[in-house]
Amino acid sequence: MESKRVLTSILAAIALATTIAVTQILPPLQHEAVAQNATATNQTAGNQTQGGGAAMGNLTQADFGPVRDSLNTARESLQTNDTTSAYGAVNTVGSELFGLANDQGEQNMKALMQQFKPIQDSIDSTRDALRDNDAAKALQQLNTADVELLKITQQLTPGEQEEETEE
Repeated sequence: MESKRVLTSILAAIALATTIAVTQILPPLQHEAVAQNATATNQTAGNQTQGGGAAMGNLTQADFGPVRDSLNTARESLQTNDTTSAYGAVNTVGSELFGLANDQGEQNMKALMQQFKPIQDSIDSTRDALRDNDAAKALQQLNTADVELLKITQQLTPGEQEEETEE
């Protein structure tokens, strides 16, 4: 079980390092081209969302279910004073966000990671609070991450849960 936690932490660290590398390696001109390409792709596919979610591609609210579940697991772990499990769940959130961005293609990844930045910042602050044994601050930061996640998912279609019936 401990090796699974270590592996999860390592994968999250790799995902975070990759994200940081991607954001620093692309020159500013490529950033603009990536954003323009993402917008054009989404307009062509008819998936432009309200409120600036141009790079969300085919993502739906349902796609963020695992992120929401991991945030809840971290919160439950904090409430039972299991900071090790909370830390693992927080790392999983970071990995899941990276996976969602990665699944939307290289051309959308930078723009998505920028949209996920408020969540990632809260996750980073949660990790810091957990390392400092400040459970109250960690819980506050998890709640902030939840609010930021809600802001993003409210712009998206429900996804799998949505069913249309013809009459």
